[in-house]
Amino acid sequence: MKKLCYLLSAICILFIIGCTEESRNKIFRQADNLLGKDMKVSYVDEGKIVKTWTVRDSKITTGKDAEGRVLGYYYFWSEEVGYVQLPVERTIIEELRE
Repeated sequence: MKKLCYLLSAICILFIIGCTEESRNKIFRQADNLLGKDMKVSYVDEGKIVKTWTVRDSKITTGKDAEGRVLGYYYFWSEEVGYVQLPVERTIIEELRE
């Protein structure tokens, strides 16, 4: 059984080494999606917090354009209402710590 684990680990390492940097980034971002964090996300308008959501064991993500610039919206699943999409420039994200 140990030999099988070592073999699978070696295959995974070789696979990651053989990938392009962009492919590795996508793999690691996916791993981050699986690991997740607890966060509080707030929507701000005119300097005041309008609404806040709780994101448990998940990730807040956004898309990127061809040059790697962040697109205009964060999207995530909240405990309160499910799917939420917010403009990047009006969003505050805080990690919840116990």
